[in-house]
Amino acid sequence: MLIGVGLGPGSSDLLTLAAIKALKESRKVFVPGKLAAKLVAPYARAEILDFPMIQNKEELSKAWENNARIVAEEAKKSIVSFAVLGDPNFFSTFSHLARTIKEIYPEIEITTIPGISALTAQASRTNTIIDGSFTVSEGSPVNTKIILKARHPASAKKTLMDEGFNEFIYAERLFMENERITDDIPQEGDYFSLMLAKRGKKLENKRVVYFVGAGPGNPKYITVKGRELLESCNLVVYTGSLVNPDILNYTHGEKIDSYGMKLEDIVDVLAKNVDEGKIVVRLHSGDPSLYGAMIEQFDGLRKRGIDVEIIPGVTSLFASAAALKTQLTINGITETLIITRPAGATLSKDSLRELSRHNATMAVYLGTDRLRDIMNKVTYSKETPAAVVYHASWEDEKVIIGTVGDIADRVEAEGIEKSAMIIIGSVLIPWNYRRSHLYG
Repeated sequence: MLIGVGLGPGSSDLLTLAAIKALKESRKVFVPGKLAAKLVAPYARAEILDFPMIQNKEELSKAWENNARIVAEEAKKSIVSFAVLGDPNFFSTFSHLARTIKEIYPEIEITTIPGISALTAQASRTNTIIDGSFTVSEGSPVNTKIILKARHPASAKKTLMDEGFNEFIYAERLFMENERITDDIPQEGDYFSLMLAKRGKKLENKRVVYFVGAGPGNPKYITVKGRELLESCNLVVYTGSLVNPDILNYTHGEKIDSYGMKLEDIVDVLAKNVDEGKIVVRLHSGDPSLYGAMIEQFDGLRKRGIDVEIIPGVTSLFASAAALKTQLTINGITETLIITRPAGATLSKDSLRELSRHNATMAVYLGTDRLRDIMNKVTYSKETPAAVVYHASWEDEKVIIGTVGDIADRVEAEGIEKSAMIIIGSVLIPWNYRRSHLYG
C-alpha cells in the first residue's frame, strides 16, 4: 500500500496528527527533496528520490518509471509513504508518481492524507480573507473546477457541461460522520459539500451514431459507458414508452421520441445531426441486439458514410430472472435457454411449438398480449411453472408466478397486456437441481 502524505507548507508545527502517524507506521518513507526529508526526520528516516527538472519527455518518462518501480517494489511488501510539501493531490510530485504507478502497477492500493496547501498558508500569512470565487493556475488550460458549498449540484453540473466539463464527483461532509462521495450527482446538496468538475477525454470527432442499450428500465442499470454518452451527447433519439423517462435525465441534449416515426425519418434525423458535428445517441430499451431493429438503421446510415458503435445493455430477461431470484440454466434441470417471440403483426409465423419440445427454459419477448395463445401452443405440461414479469426493475414491477395451465388467467386478472417478459420452465421452482461442479 502507498500513502501520499501532505507535510504542509514547510513548518514542522503544521504537520497533521494523521501525517505523523502514517510516517511512523510506514515501513519506508520516500521524499522528493531535502526540505521534505527535514520535515520527516523527527518521525522517520526518509529516502530522497531524484525527480529531474528537464524538458526531454523521453528522459523524464524514464525517470518517473524508475522512481515508480522503486516505490512500487516496497509498496508490494508493506505500507510505504511518499511525503511531499503541501497537499499530495494539489500540484504535487505525488500526483505524477501515483499516476505512473496506477498505469504500471495497478494492483497497488494508493491513498492520501491531506496537508495544508500553499493556498491556505498564504491566506494566513498575508491576512487575506477569501470569501468569493477565485482561480488557481500554473499557466496551463483550466480543465478542473471545484464548486464549494454545492447546494444545487445538478443545476451546477448542467451549467458546467455547457462549458465543456464532462466528469463530475460530488462530495459532502468529508472526514466527518455520514461522509458521502459519489459520481451520481444529486439535485440538492449539503452545506458542507463540494463538486469537482473536469474536462475529461472528449469523444473522437468521428462520423458515428452510438446505439446505446438503456437497460431494463431502472436508471441505475444502464452501463457507465452508456451514461457517459448520454451525458455528453447533443441529441438522443429514444424508443418511446419502452425507455424509462428517468433515464433521459442523464442527458442535457435534445431529446426526440421515435414513436410513430418511419425508418427513413429516423435515419434522416440521426444523419443530419452527425453531419452537423454533433454527438448522436440512438437509445434502445434493454439490449439493442435483442429485437432492437438496428440492422435497417445501420444500412441507412452506412449508405451515408456514417459508422455505428453499439453499447450493450442489460436485457429485460436478465432483470426478470433477478426479480424471480432464480437462474435461467440450472445443473440437473436444464442447461439450455431458448429466446423467442410469438407470431403477430410483424411476424407471420413462429416456432413456439417446435422449440418447446426441447423442454428447456423458454423466454418469450413481445408476447404478453398473446399469452393465452402461447400457453395453448407450447408442448410443456400444464403443470410446468410459468412466470410473467411486468416492467422488470421498474418501480412498478410486478411478478406473477403460475403454471402453463393457469398463468394466462392470473395475468389477465392483473390487467397486464404489454411490457412484460414471459418465462417457462422448471428453473422457476428448482426442486431437483444438482450441486454445481464449481463447488466441488
